[in-house]
Amino acid sequence: MTIERLKEYRQTDPIESIMEGIDADGGVIVHDFIPPDLLERLNLQLDADIRKTSPGANLDDPRTTAFWGGQTKRFTRLAARAPAFAELLDHDLMHSWAGRALKEGYWLNTGQAMIVGPGEKAQMLHRDLGLWPIFVESGKNAPECMVSILLALSDFTEEVGATRVVPGSHRWDSFHTEADPNRTLAAVMPAGAAFLYSGKTIHGAGANRTAHSWRRGLHMSFVLGWLTPEEASPIAVPWEIARGYSERVQRMLGYISPRHRAEAAPLQWLIDFKDTRLHLAQ
Repeated sequence: MTIERLKEYRQTDPIESIMEGIDADGGVIVHDFIPPDLLERLNLQLDADIRKTSPGANLDDPRTTAFWGGQTKRFTRLAARAPAFAELLDHDLMHSWAGRALKEGYWLNTGQAMIVGPGEKAQMLHRDLGLWPIFVESGKNAPECMVSILLALSDFTEEVGATRVVPGSHRWDSFHTEADPNRTLAAVMPAGAAFLYSGKTIHGAGANRTAHSWRRGLHMSFVLGWLTPEEASPIAVPWEIARGYSERVQRMLGYISPRHRAEAAPLQWLIDFKDTRLHLAQ
């Protein structure tokens, strides 16, 4: 069945409805994902880093450089750069989704600013779970390992490079099958909305066909607590900063050991066989 448009919800819609949409298509758009005041603070607090960051990856691997984009600005350490990001990291809807999809405990995989510049080519289509090849080999039968959002910090239009999505690709028989760029849909959405998607879903930033407009986006993903995240958050965000955030945010940043179940003792990321948080309290 051909899907002609991405399903759209509001942040106030029942989490069950939103999850049904993600399960059916691999990703959905949620309007008003963050309130206007948080959107404004995120943009203001990230402005200086966006201005001083140069586009391009500056890496030795040509494939990785092509994936990152020559006209795209990227940077992480968002919880250290912008206190407003900690509020996003504490988002109730995001945790309601993660708590249902990642039943064995989870923490932050990464938070990244993705600022697509004028003239940027379309990013190669990919699945985020490719970070862990075993899930690619397992395909659609693999357990859910990651939940992600792409938050629009500015309006996402097709002209400025709205993310391209292959609906239903999370259910393909083989995750080695390449996607046809002509069969993608654009996640067009206003600033403050977010595209919520599974780590199994094929997607990629669109081409920015404008002469002067930058597409401001922010990616955030949660991953199973027994997987190594993409971003080394405890190094990127020092405890001196993280200690001022909520306990849930501290857990996401790796300052509290992940648990397979809320009531269970932690089994990984320990210090002297005890929860990391106990060591920090000494």
